[in-house]
Amino acid sequence: MDERRIPKSLSEAYRLRDASVSPEGWDFYQEQVYRLRAREYLSRGLVTRRGIRQRELERSAMRPGGGPRSKRETWSAFVQLYKFVFG
Repeated sequence: MDERRIPKSLSEAYRLRDASVSPEGWDFYQEQVYRLRAREYLSRGLVTRRGIRQRELERSAMRPGGGPRSKRETWSAFVQLYKFVFG
């Protein structure tokens, strides 16, 4: 397991996430990106709310080698995303 550190800026969090070699490291730094982005949004007066399932869906789709594998999983991910976007 690589040594992890808490990034101070959003650009540093993105850089560390993209340089991560393990899926666990990628997930760790992606959570830091979410945290820093939320802090930036709050400082601007923007409020965003996302469910844990939506974050997991986005994370699995963005992770290298991740994402839905079968047609059923792909359809399920599409339906979840549709419900999230359109209610």
